[in-house]
Amino acid sequence: MIDFKRVVGRTKYHDPTKNFELVEVNSEKRYDPLTGKMVRVFPFRKITFSRHDWTPFVEESRQRFCPFCPGVIEKAAPRFPEDFIPGGRLRVGEAVLIPNLHPYENHSAVVVMAPDHYLSMQDIRPDVIRDSIEVGLEYLRVVAEKDPANSRYSSINWNYMPYAGGSLIHPHLQVISGSDPCNLDGDVVASAARYFERHGRQYWEDLIGAEKGGERDLGSTGRIHWLVTFAPLALGDVTAVIRGCSTIRDVTHEHVEELAGGLKKIIGYYDSANIPAFNMAMYFTGGEDRGFCCTVRVVGRFTLFPLVGSDVSNIQILHHDPWTLCLPEDMAGDLRKHFA
Repeated sequence: MIDFKRVVGRTKYHDPTKNFELVEVNSEKRYDPLTGKMVRVFPFRKITFSRHDWTPFVEESRQRFCPFCPGVIEKAAPRFPEDFIPGGRLRVGEAVLIPNLHPYENHSAVVVMAPDHYLSMQDIRPDVIRDSIEVGLEYLRVVAEKDPANSRYSSINWNYMPYAGGSLIHPHLQVISGSDPCNLDGDVVASAARYFERHGRQYWEDLIGAEKGGERDLGSTGRIHWLVTFAPLALGDVTAVIRGCSTIRDVTHEHVEELAGGLKKIIGYYDSANIPAFNMAMYFTGGEDRGFCCTVRVVGRFTLFPLVGSDVSNIQILHHDPWTLCLPEDMAGDLRKHFA
C-alpha cells in the first residue's frame, strides 16, 4: 500500500574539475507516501560540515537581557490568569511553562526547559527533554478542558539555537493550540483520513511495516518507532511514531520517557555530524480525525559555510519545495549506530 515514489533526473555538463570531461549528474525528486508532496534531493555526495563553535554567540547573549534566567524569570516573565492556571505557571522538574508574550495562536505558551542559559547538545539530558514535554502536555490538557473549541489541533515545538529560528539562546519550547491546523499538519490529517477510508488501516502502522528492517529503519525505543524520513523536509529528517496515540490524552509518562531517550540519540547524531542546530515538532489532534497518529518530526539545521548564511532559499520560501543535501539512506547508516 505504501508507494515510495522517486524520480531521478540526469544532467550533463563538461566538468572543470575533471579537465572538462563530459559527465552526467543525478538529482532526485521524492514524493511523500502519505501526502504526495514533492521534495528535492540535491546531487551532493555525502556532505560534511566543519565544527561550529557557538561560544562567541553564547557569551554575547549572556551580556544581554534574558527573561528566562534565574532571578529574572520571576520578575520579567508573564503569568496566566488565576482562573486558567492557579499560580500563573506550570512546573515539572526544572521546566517552567509561561504564556508567550507574542502569541501566534489562541493558546500559545513557552516552556523554559532548564535554568541554564545555554545547553550544548552534549548537555541536553533526556530528563530535561522529558520534563519539558510533560509540562507542555499538562498545559494542552488544561486548554482541552477549559476551551475545547480551541484545542482540536496542537503541537509542541523546539527551535534549538539561532540557525533553527531560536530567538533566544536559553533552551525553550513553543506550545500552541487552536481550532485549525497549521498547513503541513492539515495536509497530513486530511491525507491520513483518506488513507484510513480507503484501506481501513492507519497509515503509520503500514509505514512501519513497509520500512521494518529496511535501510531507513532505526528501530524502537519502547513504544516509539523511529524512521529516517523517505521524503525529507530538510537535512537529517527523522520521524518518530508514537504508536497507539492520536491525542494528548493518549500520551503517557512512559511514552514521553521513551521519546526523550530517542530524541537524545538523534541530538547525539547531529552533534557527531557537526549539524549545529535543529527543529522538532510533536503533532496532536483532538480525536475527531480518523486515521491520525501522534508523530514527532526532527530536522537538522545549518549555515552555508564559510559564510554565515541560511539553509532556506527561494526553493522553500517561494516555491514551497523542501530540499535536502544528502540521501536519507546514507544518513540512516550513520544514525543507526546511535540506536544500536
